[in-house]
Amino acid sequence: MVRRRRLASPVLPVAAPASPLDDDDLLLEILLRLPPQPSSLLRASVVCNRWRRLVSDPGFLRRFRAHHRKPPLLGFISLQGYGPRYCFTPTLDPPDRIPAPRFSLTQRPGDECLALVDCRHGLALFLNKKQPEAVVWNPISGRQCRVALPPEFDNTVAAVLRR
Repeated sequence: MVRRRRLASPVLPVAAPASPLDDDDLLLEILLRLPPQPSSLLRASVVCNRWRRLVSDPGFLRRFRAHHRKPPLLGFISLQGYGPRYCFTPTLDPPDRIPAPRFSLTQRPGDECLALVDCRHGLALFLNKKQPEAVVWNPISGRQCRVALPPEFDNTVAAVLRR
């Protein structure tokens, strides 16, 4: 009996499966699920240029905010001591903790006594008890917008809104 020898079939190289991180759509879904802490997207953006491009895209940022719905509470503003001094108290742990002096409200000495009325949408509203004016303060930028109030607005109930 004669045995026939089988010819070996040529071995074709098998392509390695693509890494999940090579697919932009899959990577976006992973990045979308990062915690909504202030440092999350910043840390992801320093991984490489591709990740920076993905997390800084306006469409991704809209989806990120919609996915997490509410931003984290950075802290709160409270009256400190006997004088009209408002102090920021951070609520987050490091590295997301914002130092209290970063959100300090500077008042003009002598001619104002500010009373906190409302905080909403990242803005704080104060009424000056010595002059008829409202002060809208953006703690992130430190910018203040002062609006003179007519004398008829004696006991004003107010709120700060943003477009």
